[in-house]
Amino acid sequence: MPLNQENLLHVYRKMHGIFPEDLHIARPLIQMLQSIGEVEPARELAIVMARRMLARGRAGDAIGFLEICRLLEHPDRDEIEALRSMAQVTADGPIDMETGAAGKLFLLIDQLSDREGMDFLEHGRMLEVKKGKDIVRQGEVNRSFYLILEGKMEVHMDTATGLHVNLSTLEPGHFFGEFACVYQLPRSATVTAADNALVLEFSDLAISQLMQRSPMAGERLMQIVQARLIHSMSYSHPAMTELPEADRKWLADESRILEFMDGTLITRDGEMEDRCCIIVYGKAVAAHKENEETIRHTMETGDMFGDVSSHLRLPPDSIINADGRCLVCSMPKTVFQSFMNAYGNFEKWVKLHGKQRHQKLHNRIH
Repeated sequence: MPLNQENLLHVYRKMHGIFPEDLHIARPLIQMLQSIGEVEPARELAIVMARRMLARGRAGDAIGFLEICRLLEHPDRDEIEALRSMAQVTADGPIDMETGAAGKLFLLIDQLSDREGMDFLEHGRMLEVKKGKDIVRQGEVNRSFYLILEGKMEVHMDTATGLHVNLSTLEPGHFFGEFACVYQLPRSATVTAADNALVLEFSDLAISQLMQRSPMAGERLMQIVQARLIHSMSYSHPAMTELPEADRKWLADESRILEFMDGTLITRDGEMEDRCCIIVYGKAVAAHKENEETIRHTMETGDMFGDVSSHLRLPPDSIINADGRCLVCSMPKTVFQSFMNAYGNFEKWVKLHGKQRHQKLHNRIH
């Protein structure tokens, strides 16, 4: 059920405090203030936005807010004219390259119209979360996605080796739960309220509609989802226990997630020279011929394969297909080789993994 007008206004006020330079938040907020008779706050917000846009070198946007000031009959006509003159003089100046910086824009609605952005936000459900409460738990299946309006959240997880890892602290404007929502996976981490918090909860349907409404917004969301999924995988994978945070982020930035449905081809022998593949979720079956007999080997979550290393190379002419739904992390060769050279535990795990798989295949043949 969409938020009512009062709650939607509350959300936009919170969002404006978090993203004070986001036009897609400021303009609808001005309209809502005007619609409920709060004309003076609407005027003040319009002129504040005009000043901000001008200070950032965004003369066209400044002129737009000055026009809103005129329509709202802002009484300070002298300042408005002075700002308009400055904006017209600088309209052809250099483009501000920092307007997409963190804390300035809410990137999920940056590619949407004001109306589309409002349609997305009003389909959220406001939740008050008490300090110390888990809003999502590692391993559970939940298709919701959350945006923090107030308070902080701690993200933590238990790794495959039994360690408890604190991953990050999320603040107002941050969102979480997106890859469990998009890919319909069990939660990879637990998120706990560090303070009394206020969040917006979105269903997977709202995310699906966002991606359909704006392919650019959908692409941006998928980039974020994939990077976070790979980053999270790096903490749970036993080969990557030694990686510092900088290299985990490098892995997430350079790699990508590939999704395969049941029975679809993942790759063939000879097509993996420039990458290492890691199964993030699901299973895959590698098949090859040996003395006219087809030998099949099932690979599960965490397994690696690829021609980047002799240890991970599968038998010649192998064909790999998804066994059910399968998500695969495609790691570039440069990242893989760097990890092999820098981290003894990574190299040791890769060699042992390859040796164990080779032994299993040898036993099946004989």
